[in-house]
Amino acid sequence: MSKLGGIRQIELIAAETENLDTVCYRGAAPLAHLAVASQADIFDQVTNAEGLQRDLSPKHASDAYDYAHRPKEAHFPRAFPEVVLNVRDKKVLQVEPYGDRNGVKLFKLVFDLEKMAAGKVSVSRVDGNHRLFYAEGDDRRDPLLLSAPFQIHVGLTREQERRLFVDINSNQKGLNTSHLAIMASRLTPEEEEIRSRLDRWIAKRLVEDSESPWHGLVHLGGSKKGSRAQGLVRPVNFTSLENGVYRMLTKSQYVHDLTDPNAQYLVIRNYWQAVKRVFSEEWANPKDYLLLKNMGVWTMGILGGTVIDRCLSRGREDVEAMATYLRQARSRFDWSSTGTPSERSVVGMAGNKAAMTIAGEMAKEMSDEAGTNVLKEIEERLLARAAAATT
Repeated sequence: MSKLGGIRQIELIAAETENLDTVCYRGAAPLAHLAVASQADIFDQVTNAEGLQRDLSPKHASDAYDYAHRPKEAHFPRAFPEVVLNVRDKKVLQVEPYGDRNGVKLFKLVFDLEKMAAGKVSVSRVDGNHRLFYAEGDDRRDPLLLSAPFQIHVGLTREQERRLFVDINSNQKGLNTSHLAIMASRLTPEEEEIRSRLDRWIAKRLVEDSESPWHGLVHLGGSKKGSRAQGLVRPVNFTSLENGVYRMLTKSQYVHDLTDPNAQYLVIRNYWQAVKRVFSEEWANPKDYLLLKNMGVWTMGILGGTVIDRCLSRGREDVEAMATYLRQARSRFDWSSTGTPSERSVVGMAGNKAAMTIAGEMAKEMSDEAGTNVLKEIEERLLARAAAATT
């Protein structure tokens, strides 16, 4: 519980300034006051699909508080970047002229806390939620009364907020990449998304399409509280699926001969339906198998390029044709998450190189209807020639 309860107003003195192509109010104020005057709009794909912020990391927030709260050290100065806020509900803010300083207009910003409805985000934390989360104090912590810089915007739309969020965070280490990808995809017109990020567009459709085997299985970033409350398990993050689709598009030649992206999507959806059908045990029990971990999704993405090309070259694009090839390769590896490393086990294998190796070995198990295993025959001929050359 906050130790600043009972406060009715927060007053800040700020300069009206330009920041690139935006006009905002900038200044410095106690972190506790900035915290009391603002709220976090946490993105949750179930309960708050239009939200902005990633899910809170209590440890990250606690570390930020401890950093600001520790005793001052003369030789090791501390500094926070600007907290960025946006006043969504203009009724909670009163702006009053406050003179000028060296030609810069100053204003008093008065936030009326009594007009901020509970459960509503009146002043959104576009950037700085972890810095502010514990700043107003609680049962164990004192309020942070040290001043830190702020940048306050008034009346930005949700889309404008989202764009600022992506711009601020796209180059920061540690931001959940699935969360950032979803925020960025919402800002991109569909035609441009298809041209420049076909992998992301297809992955997003796989998540949203109720006919897709991925529907309901993919975590988009942000909070998981809504999913947990409904008993939903989402074992795969969006970035992993996006990377799997990227590898598939990179591997396949024939899929690009389909000039309509909707047709490309349907072929790729058929492939994942075939994977779910053939690897039904692994798909249904992600805790016991590694198929739906990063390496598994990447492996199946790479293998998908091979399967799709084999099918399209024969004039087939249906699920059963793809499943036929996958059944041939199914027993090559054991995807169980337990056990010891062996020739069949994937336990202990990780990364892109491992995914390429596993996909290559599985591809060698595939043969066409005539029973010809071209890859295996080519490999055997190459190895036989190399052996002959060394004798």
